[in-house]
Amino acid sequence: MRKDDEETDATGPGATGPGATGPDATDPGAARPAGGQPRRGPGRPRREDADARRAEIIEAAVRLFAERGFAGTTIEAVALAVGATKRTVYRHFTDKTGLFFAAVERLHAHERPAVHDGADLEEVAARMVHILHGDDAVTLHRLVIAESRQLPQLAAMFYERGPARSIEVLAASLAPRDDAARETAEALYTLLLGEAHRKRLLGLTPAPSRAQARAHARRAIGVVLTCQTHRSQE
Repeated sequence: MRKDDEETDATGPGATGPGATGPDATDPGAARPAGGQPRRGPGRPRREDADARRAEIIEAAVRLFAERGFAGTTIEAVALAVGATKRTVYRHFTDKTGLFFAAVERLHAHERPAVHDGADLEEVAARMVHILHGDDAVTLHRLVIAESRQLPQLAAMFYERGPARSIEVLAASLAPRDDAARETAEALYTLLLGEAHRKRLLGLTPAPSRAQARAHARRAIGVVLTCQTHRSQE
């Protein structure tokens, strides 16, 4: 972590040391109720509050990534956007790369329950189209393309945690689950993006509705299954 990205506020509540102020500073008589026992500090935030805060930070980061790019977005700017300290952002995400991939993984969170709940292929594919053609996913995809030459590791990790994971989910939804399923899943994933996604990346079309996403998924599945049938008859 660069020195200029480190948390530097040592004067707020909870700080200690010679420059600290507030009830937790080094004064042994500070903030002690009658009886001489120090007050308990606030407990850890509830899980739902922490999750909501995490989501708020991710949403702010995606907006800033869209406006400034990866290199132009700082942890300080993200913290400022949500009224948090840099320390809070670092605690949740470690660094800017961790924050970026938290945003990527949030986009793919819908895929895990879809498989475990036994959702059929059309349902899985429709959810995938709706999410991956959406504004947040398109923003992150554009960012990775723009930064891939300077940050090849970012591009590689994006593929592993994004497209490669989606292809595995599609393969798991196909029957039978064999080596050919992977090839079919790759072909289907390509069609689920297709020209419609290219137009989204170029800003030529709006994000699809759920009904439009399902229609797109249904067409893509139809093409793949038709090709599969012809191949099996040869």
